[in-house]
Amino acid sequence: MVTVVENAAQHEAATVRPEVISAFRKHSGSVLGGFFGAAAFDEVALVPVAAAVDKTGRFAANFADRGVRSGFSTFLAIWGDAEDRAAEGERLKTMHRDVKGRGAGEFADVRYSALDPKLWNWIAVSGLMLVLNSFTPCTGITMTDEEREVAYQQLLGAFRTLELPSKSAKLPATYADAADYYDAMVRNELKANPFLRGVTRDLTRLPLPTLVLPPLLRKVLAPGWLVARPLAGRVVLVCSFGILHPGVRDLTGFRWQARHDREFAFYTKLLQLAWRALPDRLLLIPLARNRIEYEKLVRLHRSVALDSFAPPVGCPAR
Repeated sequence: MVTVVENAAQHEAATVRPEVISAFRKHSGSVLGGFFGAAAFDEVALVPVAAAVDKTGRFAANFADRGVRSGFSTFLAIWGDAEDRAAEGERLKTMHRDVKGRGAGEFADVRYSALDPKLWNWIAVSGLMLVLNSFTPCTGITMTDEEREVAYQQLLGAFRTLELPSKSAKLPATYADAADYYDAMVRNELKANPFLRGVTRDLTRLPLPTLVLPPLLRKVLAPGWLVARPLAGRVVLVCSFGILHPGVRDLTGFRWQARHDREFAFYTKLLQLAWRALPDRLLLIPLARNRIEYEKLVRLHRSVALDSFAPPVGCPAR
């Protein structure tokens, strides 16, 4: 019996490659993940979430800004230190207390509350799955089941500050639990709705964000962006929907065909080339890059430390 347990432990250790887990962590701070950002549209396939987001009007005003805010918040949750992660989690919970009520227009009969665990956890799991599912297309690295579980736990540890306090509101404890939860939501809860289909159509009309871009730079970039955005939106659509659950993809109104598989393969090959070729200063967001550099410096400082302060064997001082 001991032999069987030892063999199982050795097998798991052999199928978890440290370099893959390190690459996954790096991927979670990569700018290339933005090409898969529209996979988060699964969030608004849950009708109360769609009603809430539609009611605020911020998505309609400039949905690129909403993507920037969500991305920055997620990066802070993953790459911030413990104090900043906790502060961000509390900030989000506090800000979402006011997101409750009844939808407008076609959602007039839909009631919602952002702090309802059903809505809250769905959005959190959507974010977890987006990072996990974009890893192989973005890097070309295929994970084993054991590596995927380690990667999930890595993200889950970062997202713990986002959990609601109720015991019944905990995020799925394992990747298998998360996958089962996601499949059950697709089968039983998600629905096609006007908001979901509208944001899918608008992907080829991506606006320039008003955030992070100075007004003058935004004005300079605007004419070229109007020309480039149909292609940029197409790339984001194909990359994002290539990793999206087929059941969710069907709800968007977008019909995935064999030619989209070829497009997806082409775009992801380019991303994998960028993953291998770009230096970290271009590949990573500043917060992730600075954290990784900090960790390298910590290892350097510790590398010169003694193993023990005791006198060496044979030293006269003994």
